Amino acid sequence: MGYRVEVRDRNLNRIGELDTWIKLDFVVRHCQAGTWQLLVKDGTDQAKMLQQGGGIVIWQDGVNEPVFSGGIESFQKYWTTQQHTHQGSIYVGGSCDNQMAYHRLAFPEPTLPVPQQYKGRDTRSVSAPAQQSIWWELDHALGPSALPDRRVPGVVVGPRPASGAAVSDSLRYDVLGSKLEEWCKTKKVGYRFLYNPDTKSIDLTTYTPRDRSKDIRFATELGNLREFIYTLSAPKVTRVIVACQGEGKERYIHQKADSVVEAEWGVQIERLVDRRDIPLRTNPAGAPELVVKTTSDGYEDIGTRPDGAEWTTEVAARKKDLAEAEKELAAAEKALADAKTEAEKNAAKLRLVEANKARLNSEAALKRAIRDAKPTIVEHYMDMVKQAADAALKEGEKNGNFQIYPIDTEQCRFGVDYFVGDIVTVAVDGHEYVEIIREVNVAIEDGGKTSITPKIGEQGTGEPLNLYKSVWEMREKLRKLEARL
Repeated sequence: MGYRVEVRDRNLNRIGELDTWIKLDFVVRHCQAGTWQLLVKDGTDQAKMLQQGGGIVIWQDGVNEPVFSGGIESFQKYWTTQQHTHQGSIYVGGSCDNQMAYHRLAFPEPTLPVPQQYKGRDTRSVSAPAQQSIWWELDHALGPSALPDRRVPGVVVGPRPASGAAVSDSLRYDVLGSKLEEWCKTKKVGYRFLYNPDTKSIDLTTYTPRDRSKDIRFATELGNLREFIYTLSAPKVTRVIVACQGEGKERYIHQKADSVVEAEWGVQIERLVDRRDIPLRTNPAGAPELVVKTTSDGYEDIGTRPDGAEWTTEVAARKKDLAEAEKELAAAEKALADAKTEAEKNAAKLRLVEANKARLNSEAALKRAIRDAKPTIVEHYMDMVKQAADAALKEGEKNGNFQIYPIDTEQCRFGVDYFVGDIVTVAVDGHEYVEIIREVNVAIEDGGKTSITPKIGEQGTGEPLNLYKSVWEMREKLRKLEARL
């Protein structure tokens, strides 16, 4: 199956086709920015078509639309005495058009320019169907609805989609491409920017991954699996010790251990997690208690919840009562100062006595509310401690790394039968694994030799595919089979 490369200029016009390149590599990614690199002879008319601000469009035989399009980001001259002699060769590379999403930040107020952001919200909340949210953010960050100096010429976002699970999030100058990655991964949706040669535009498409798991299977017996590797690795940590605030013996220490893994692998591996930001210390009974400071007016400073709200409704109510009492006290003091007649002075004195009494009662009530709120606060921070322990255990957990290397066959061809974002099946050692194709690497040499390598599941995100349970089950099945033989 052949590929051809067209060149576009900075105005998205098609200016020619490259047919004498030496090597082409490109990576198509699901909801991420793919990459490409082209090796051509320098000094040729075709090499001169590749200019800053331009881009390439890759076509595959038998496919009606481009399989890849992207801009030029780098040039690298290459010359040796043995190869690429005379004028040498040049590597030209870049990213796919999805890279535009990584060039934009999610403004708290997309309708305001940067100098006027202070007039809008501090943080912007998002709550809508995932595809609609993706479309809206891209439209207002670089599409027709964006501020004039943020619009990318030639981008077409199309009509507003409405499908997809709801996404709830908050935005404040996040890198938009990275944020969309999160949404696509958790909500099972996708988006893609692709060059449209008919309209000379870069069109946005949002989609739901196609479930091709019953039709597209990679397995050794089908001849479309070149190689597979699975590895079981011991954990890097089995016991996490979280250390909070407090000094010396008062520093609160919490431990969490994974006894199941310790029994399975026969190891005990400890790790300290320093969380001095968590205001807990150890009381004389060995239990956690809140670390507080007393303010100049005699109150314990317990802070607020992460969202800025008071820890309890009682604390909020008592603070409101105290504010009203202090307001009344100030008014009573002013009334006494302004009193002219004896009757006015007597009335003002009585009012002042009652106001002082009310303030003292409010102060006492607030201190009780603060005291009563401490268990709630300790519980909140203990949740943070446990989350820190869980995160450290997760980071160092046992690993099942399952890697596959499929190849194209007549019945299972990239770009024709399956594409990035499709859900497929992998069958290895009697175990079936169904996941999404997150990435496809394509390498083509001038002689026509082509290598196509899909990456399935978390392989495509730059992280090893941790399928410990699946890999363990495959290993056990293989053991049983060997025992029978």
